[in-house]
Amino acid sequence: MSEQLVHMMGELGVENRHSILENYPAVIFDAAEPKLSTSAAALTVQAARRCIEKSGVPPESIGLVLGVTSSPGRLLPSLVCDVFAQMPEIPRAADNLSISYMGCSVIARVVETARWYLTCNPGKLVLACFMDAITPLSPPLPGTYAHFTEIPAESHQDTVDAMHGFLFGDAAVAMLLGAEGDGPTFGPVVGLTNELPEDTELGTVPDGGSDVPVVLGQRRLYTLSPKVSKRGVHYASQTVRTLLEKRETSLLTPDQASVLFMHTGSKRILNGLCDEFEVPRDSAKVASSYRVLRRYGNTIGCSIPLMLAEGVHRPEGEGIVMAFGLSFSCGSFSIRIPPGGWAP
Repeated sequence: MSEQLVHMMGELGVENRHSILENYPAVIFDAAEPKLSTSAAALTVQAARRCIEKSGVPPESIGLVLGVTSSPGRLLPSLVCDVFAQMPEIPRAADNLSISYMGCSVIARVVETARWYLTCNPGKLVLACFMDAITPLSPPLPGTYAHFTEIPAESHQDTVDAMHGFLFGDAAVAMLLGAEGDGPTFGPVVGLTNELPEDTELGTVPDGGSDVPVVLGQRRLYTLSPKVSKRGVHYASQTVRTLLEKRETSLLTPDQASVLFMHTGSKRILNGLCDEFEVPRDSAKVASSYRVLRRYGNTIGCSIPLMLAEGVHRPEGEGIVMAFGLSFSCGSFSIRIPPGGWAP
């Protein structure tokens, strides 16, 4: 790698990642055949079982199971059906829904879906199973790579491939959502999707679908525009402003929030959001976002759930959650921490 690209990789803010592959370095550097240490579905089930065990709730109280992913282990059966197959303790009559390919903004869709369901079924619980396994999709890196500014535009995909191999990590998180309880309360979601039609092309995975069904024996192509960081900050700040203007929260400005959970797109994006919201980058309010990025990388839809699952005591107060990502979409909502604070 060129010195400029090495510097850019260092500025991503990632120090550790997890992969469901036991030979991930050999896969990306030597084009080795991927070997799974665990399957995507098994990782999801492990998180779901830990969640149910920790909560102490009877599994029969679960009325809806959500399978949430942009990188399923297979296209059919869906992740949620694989969860049912491997978890006989879940009621067979429970409803299920697959929320797929919503990218990094998916936590907002999960919260809205749970709100709708729990309004009609207040005595039931929603089990949301988040899983993203991106490392098996990383393309091999056999050559020498340079920064975007050092190469012609037609070679930018090579730099995107290199960044893909170092930014993303695999994770699974499960959450139980109910109409009542002692934990945090989520407010209504404010969303923004494809403000500009061309924003939908900021990042794509164009192959493997009905339009391009044959991948020619290669891993999927992952394209990314250099405008992603700037547009991500715009979407997040716009939805937060709308959230405040609609008075969906008692906060008047973002810096008044007790905590800001911001999707871990990259350190550059987090820095941009802190500056936009006039919150110091080293503030305790945003520490979870930087910490999850350092420890796990960008885990797509699992990033915000990983912050919520951290074993950290959250002080009483009202915060803001913002999740944004490719497609292009964003959702922001408030989170109210109960009196006395809360730790998962």
